[in-house]
Amino acid sequence: MTAVVLGLRLGRWGVVGFSGLAFFSSLVQTVAFFQLAGHTSAERAAFGKSMTQLASSLTLILPPPMRLDTVGGYVEWRSFGGLAIVFAVWALVSAGGAARGDEERGLVEVVLAASLTRFGWIASRITGFAAASFVAAATGGLGLVVGTINSDESVSLRGVLEQSVVLAALALSCYALTLLVGQLTSARIATAAAGVLLLSLFLVNTLSRTFTSLTSVRWLSPFHYYELNHPLAPGAELDVRATAVLLLIAVLAGGAAAVAFASRDLWSPLLRLPVRSQPTSHEIPRNPVWRIPVLRGLYERRLGLLVWSAGIAFLGAVFVSVTKTIIQPLMSIPALTQFFGAFVQGRLYTSFLGLFWFNTAELLFAAFAIAQVVRWSAEDSDGRLEVILSQPHSRAAVVVERALVLALGAAVIATLSGVAVAIASHNQAMDVNSERLAEGSLLLVPFALVFAAAGSVLAAWNPRAAVGLLGAFAFVSYMIAELGPLFKWPAWLQDFSAFKLFGMPLSSGIDRTGLLAMIAIIIVGFGASILLMERRDVGA
Repeated sequence: MTAVVLGLRLGRWGVVGFSGLAFFSSLVQTVAFFQLAGHTSAERAAFGKSMTQLASSLTLILPPPMRLDTVGGYVEWRSFGGLAIVFAVWALVSAGGAARGDEERGLVEVVLAASLTRFGWIASRITGFAAASFVAAATGGLGLVVGTINSDESVSLRGVLEQSVVLAALALSCYALTLLVGQLTSARIATAAAGVLLLSLFLVNTLSRTFTSLTSVRWLSPFHYYELNHPLAPGAELDVRATAVLLLIAVLAGGAAAVAFASRDLWSPLLRLPVRSQPTSHEIPRNPVWRIPVLRGLYERRLGLLVWSAGIAFLGAVFVSVTKTIIQPLMSIPALTQFFGAFVQGRLYTSFLGLFWFNTAELLFAAFAIAQVVRWSAEDSDGRLEVILSQPHSRAAVVVERALVLALGAAVIATLSGVAVAIASHNQAMDVNSERLAEGSLLLVPFALVFAAAGSVLAAWNPRAAVGLLGAFAFVSYMIAELGPLFKWPAWLQDFSAFKLFGMPLSSGIDRTGLLAMIAIIIVGFGASILLMERRDVGA
């Protein structure tokens, strides 16, 4: 029990951050439904029909919906469909820290020395995350309940509870799979390898709706079993068998992770590639890259950059390949006339690709920046920052090097993904302006640096809370950009969103005002983080 409490204490900021994110997401989407769907049965039926047509073309990201003419069905699709991705990312980061981060900090060694078994340690972390994810999921359900208090439509509390259980079960299965991968691989690539696995499972499920050849293997994906449940939609119910499969995945993967952990040495992977044995040496490595600032950071992260570059480039090519399949059914929806009004006449496919691909790319680059902030925060707590500063390096130099490493890494990813989109567009006979595509791809670099600057400030102020607060900032920023035009919020409020500052470079060119605003945020953010780091003790 003490180990479970310790696990909850270590992840308390994640619980607080993701609970608030889930609550805000469900509440906003509930309010949005009552503003968009109308008040009469006829208005809501028409709204549900139009949104169902739209949803059928967006299944690359969100699961197929049910009863979009009801608040329960709409929020289940619009909020809890997206929260499945968010909770999977939370599980990835949290389990990565539990599998390897705690070892690097020496925490696992201390706990095992206190007579806790290895099986008990794995069980305690899984139990703690199960409780944390259910609390966060239930808080998201509470947002739906609060949003319907003064409305003419109510939701079933049983359905809310069942939806919370299903979302927590999905997160738990992703957590257990990440724990297992963390035991098999080295600490340096554990999180990246688990991320590749979860992304592959997610894409196998979503792409199977477009490419029927994948239908026979989507049963391997936990996301498939999650989307079989529709407890919030009237007339539907919890799929007990699918939920049981999610829990079974968590149990089997968690048990396998415990066995693997018991079979390996601390700080070593269970599976090792055969390498030639060499005598132990305490000499400084001869590789000159380690002596060159910035390059050493890129060299150290080379595997992660390779994974990010390959993954985002692949997604870009997939988005291009399905653009025509998505856009054709949308043309028959009269309710979306205003939505498509932002597209340039005569270049519909290009404009659509620019909107949806770059919106997705923005989220991915924000996630890339957050992943780097996770590393910066870990360096503060596990002693690596202390070693770096003892070289000696000034604290300002550390911040500047971090910023440059992230900028160059983001530039590599942006360039490769832009090339992939250009090649795929040419193969699909889509007339994409190569100059604007290059500009839009490179614009993702300062966009990522905006989140990195905010994360650098938070990591310099409170490393343990940095990731949760930055995730909340990213979510709020995204929601402002998505809901601002819908609710007609003031322009000055919408300008607070980094996603709004990015603009639509593929169809409208670079928004120079937005670019200048991002540059100003980057300079001020990293400058403030230098001042904060100078005044705080390392590890405090």
